[in-house]
Amino acid sequence: MFRPSFPLHFVFILGYKCNLACTHCSSNADSHGSLGYSTAEAQAILRQMSAVGVVDVAFSGGEPLLRRDLEELIRFARDEGMSTGTSTNGYPMTGRRARSLKVAGLDRLQVSLDGTREAHERVRGSGAFDHAVGAIRRSLDAGLRTHICFTAMRSNAHLLPEIIGIALELGVHGFNLSQFVPTGRGAAIEALAPSTAKRLLEIWLDAKIRHPELHLTAHSSGLAALSPDAGNCRGGCQAGISIGCIAPTGDVTPCVMFPLSLGNLKERPLAEIWSTSPTVRTLKSREVSGACGTCAHRMRCGGCRAGAWAMTGDMMAEDPSCWLADGTASKACGSNRRGMACRTSSSTPHDLLVK
Repeated sequence: MFRPSFPLHFVFILGYKCNLACTHCSSNADSHGSLGYSTAEAQAILRQMSAVGVVDVAFSGGEPLLRRDLEELIRFARDEGMSTGTSTNGYPMTGRRARSLKVAGLDRLQVSLDGTREAHERVRGSGAFDHAVGAIRRSLDAGLRTHICFTAMRSNAHLLPEIIGIALELGVHGFNLSQFVPTGRGAAIEALAPSTAKRLLEIWLDAKIRHPELHLTAHSSGLAALSPDAGNCRGGCQAGISIGCIAPTGDVTPCVMFPLSLGNLKERPLAEIWSTSPTVRTLKSREVSGACGTCAHRMRCGGCRAGAWAMTGDMMAEDPSCWLADGTASKACGSNRRGMACRTSSSTPHDLLVK
């Protein structure tokens, strides 16, 4: 399993200020939140990232586009040798802002779309759907590489085929299926049943085959068992291994959905925090327990460590969201040595898949 000394990718949460207060927000962001770091403070942290070999940084929030210095930070990160991405709920994305981000050298923009109009606005508020779709169109018009992120929850999971359809209709470059983790405001009641999570991955895999023009990625447990060569496994959960996160408080965490502090940048530099962290050493060991520990795909998948921590308090426990947790499917797929997708009788009917 690939274990770099320091992460290659960091999510940099600049602040907790947001014009929305989404029900599943992992950052608990809202209009009362702080904008966070000053420009100089953010630049100093970006310099530390570059010094340890980080190659990509994603500016997050809150709503990153509420910061007037975002373009300045994008240019600074690029001068430090890092590629850059950011995300938005769509409201601040005017045509002028999209062009400004393009000129600054932003490599990718991700827009959250958590369902069709009714479902999306149930999570984010009235008017949010049109603002998200408008932002996607303006981003594409400006020439930005544009992605849609769909966070699958119990209340919206059935809409995955329709959202992939919207992505194809709009002509975006990428689509990410994100696994819901009950952190921040995210309530555990929205966690997917493992069988539902499996069906979503089957829909995702089918769309990936049918639509090679759309770059589909997924951050979900059990993908390696369904298709070891899907191109998105890369050693499974990378929390604390090749990815990390920095919060507005200065806390360094294993990933954006895993708010367990490894240390604080106000007290120690990033290089020292990461290289001496016992939590990082434990995550890199992949000495997971329960069904994850005996799974044939332990090194290629390993389960979601953030999910295990959120649901059980033990970051090395078995992933409660994984459809392989009962061990039965794991044994069957473990014998699939030819690297072909492992299908079972519960596969989603083709009339439910994206055409």
